[in-house]
Parts: sequence; structure tokens; C-alpha cells
Amino acid sequence: MAKTKLIVNLTRGQCLCVGTLADRPLQRMRGLIGRSGLPAGEGMLLRPAPSIHTAFMRFPIDAVFLDRDLRVLDIVEQLRPWRTASRRRARAVLELAAGECARRGVEIGDRLGLRERKPVGAVSETTLVREVPGPKPAPSIIWPGSLQEDGRLARLAPMRVLVISQDRHFRGVASMLLSQRGCSVTTTAKAGRVAELIAHDRTDVVVIDAEESPAAAQTVAVVAALAQPVGIVVVNEAPSDQHRPLVLEKWGPFDDLFAAIERADGTPGTWGATG
Repeated sequence: MAKTKLIVNLTRGQCLCVGTLADRPLQRMRGLIGRSGLPAGEGMLLRPAPSIHTAFMRFPIDAVFLDRDLRVLDIVEQLRPWRTASRRRARAVLELAAGECARRGVEIGDRLGLRERKPVGAVSETTLVREVPGPKPAPSIIWPGSLQEDGRLARLAPMRVLVISQDRHFRGVASMLLSQRGCSVTTTAKAGRVAELIAHDRTDVVVIDAEESPAAAQTVAVVAALAQPVGIVVVNEAPSDQHRPLVLEKWGPFDDLFAAIERADGTPGTWGATG
């Protein structure tokens, strides 16, 4: 089974993609051959690989050449099928959907990094509830906001987030990133199940993808009408000015999305992207 990692741009402080690692001869040889496309948010990291070819491929790609420290040596954008590309000193190549480098602002000299998906249960509750003498610790990055201002424990479980989107790639990326932050994540493409899932999972915050859901407004109304108070965050591919600040950019910085989710969790029944 192919291994996957979260690939981040350390220089920009942003998530770049969820990358499949092709670090075996057969995996590198096959690469993206046979696939019909490479969606935004996904990539393939070939290593070692000082050069690549796009023979038998069906779509163009962006090729990011990296040194042994995963620093960007060169970028070949819009590399079409039946082409080759190589760069001296390259030790790996990250293949992305055509246009992703420009959209994500990747530049020569940027340093990339690989991150594991951290299990939700990686930190035990006993570690968080134990009283430790001395100054109050900094807020936890595993369970954000786990301590109140007076030091009392405010949350004994991960923040429960429901992601509603027909875009499976957005669901996958959001699930991985939120899980890495310690959230308990449920995803679905069926907006009609929102009330059922919220009741079953005791959801704290719902993230609604308006771009992929024509009934997004109806879904928001259903969530707002529930007896159980739930925070709401709405994302869209390209929010118009008339929608801001209520709607976040779907593929914008993850920190903005997570901050909105935290705000929505802190004030259930309201829109987290406001303010």
C-alpha cells in the first residue's frame, strides 16, 4: 500500500498537498501513468529522482525539483505528456496538478517538509487533566483552548468537526489536517444527513463546502435550527466580496480555517468566520 504524507511549505507556513510517496523502483516507474488526472490538494513525491518523464500520461503537471533537504531547486510548470525534465543536484521531484505551484505561491528556494498524520488519541486525557505545580502551561496545540483563563480544564475530549462536501479531495485534506491538530473528524458528501450525524457524533462545529453543495444555504439553515448549538464555518472556492467575511476561501491558508473553527467552537450557534 502506498504511503502518504502531509507535504508542507515550511518557508510559507502553508500546507501544500497530501502526497503519495513513490520511493520504490516500481512506484517511481509507474508514477502517475494510468491516472485520468491529479486533483488540487494531491501530489506524488518521487525519490530518489533527478529526472522525470511524462510518457503515457494523460494530463500536464507541475514538477518541483528538490535537493536532499527538500529545498526547491527549480519548477517546471505545465509539463505536458511525452516530455522529459531533469535538474542537476535534484534528489526528488514533487508532481502536482498543472498550475498548483502558481496558485500555492511555491518559489525556488522554498523549503518543504513531510509531516505524519497524528492520531487523535496520541495524547492521553490523563496527561491533560493532571495538575502540575508552577506557572500555567501554554495553550495546547493538540486540543486548542483546553485550559480556561483560570487554568481549569475546559475540554476533556477532542473538538468534534463535521465536514460536508461533495469534493472528496477537500474532505480528505481537511480530515488529515484537522486530525493532525487533534480534532475528531467526520466527513460526508450527503448534506441530507447533517442532522443525523450531528446528533450521533455530538458535533461541535460543522464545515460546509458551498462550492460543491448547491443546497449549502439550506444546510446552514438546518444546522442553525437544531436544538443542539453547533458552530458553523462555510467555505467556497472563490468567495465574492458580498459574502465576506462570512465565507472562507476553500483552498486558502489552513490556519485561517482552523482559527474560524476555533471561533465557531467557542460560540456555538454562530458563524466562525466573522470578525
